[in-house]
Amino acid sequence: MKVFKYKIELIDPLFYSKEGLSGAISPKYLHATAINYAVAYSLGINPEAQPYIISEENRGRNTPRYENSLASEAFYFTPGRPIGNIRYISEIAKGEDDNFVKLGYGASTGKAEVLKASQLFSIPPESIFEGFLIVRKEMIFPLIIRLGSFRGKALLNLEEIRVLKEKDKALVAHLVDPLVSKTIRGMMIGMFPYPIIENAVCERCIEIKVDGFSKYIALPDSFDFLENNIKRTPHIAII
Repeated sequence: MKVFKYKIELIDPLFYSKEGLSGAISPKYLHATAINYAVAYSLGINPEAQPYIISEENRGRNTPRYENSLASEAFYFTPGRPIGNIRYISEIAKGEDDNFVKLGYGASTGKAEVLKASQLFSIPPESIFEGFLIVRKEMIFPLIIRLGSFRGKALLNLEEIRVLKEKDKALVAHLVDPLVSKTIRGMMIGMFPYPIIENAVCERCIEIKVDGFSKYIALPDSFDFLENNIKRTPHIAII
């Protein structure tokens, strides 16, 4: 098992709110579902389960088909936190067929608007998010992934960090998906497809050494927590 600190830098504007109303604003965080399924999609892992697939099978076009953010038993990206402030850019869009704009406000009266458009607030390019990646086997990850309703490009950078030891019940240094890692307490952040947790204390953790400090990251519940599966890395490597 290895642990990496990841940074995701947007190349294209990012919009992923599902409000479906005018003035929709993307949350200032990257949900782990977006990251893990975007990486899985790039690696060709279980493509039928990807939220980005375009098909009319199952629940239809562009409809996510996941239960939580764990896209593969081989790796897991925690939710991403922005570095610095996020300044939104606004755009006018028309796209009823993509479900990010509500179909005509007059629909309830049977007189839907023909040229319905909406103002969307996207996160601008060059915005950077960071979090942690846990890897259970040797893998080569993509440099470019696609995120959001418009499949915008984003650059993925990884830096291996030192793993010290396993730890029970600790305050972790990242946002947590409560459906993947058992969370004892924390502050809920409301966002789609379901809330994530800030300042979380989690049941199963790993102590790491990053930026000169010891920190903790939460282990997904389905990942092994055996002594011989957590190998202490003696140095920092850059890939």
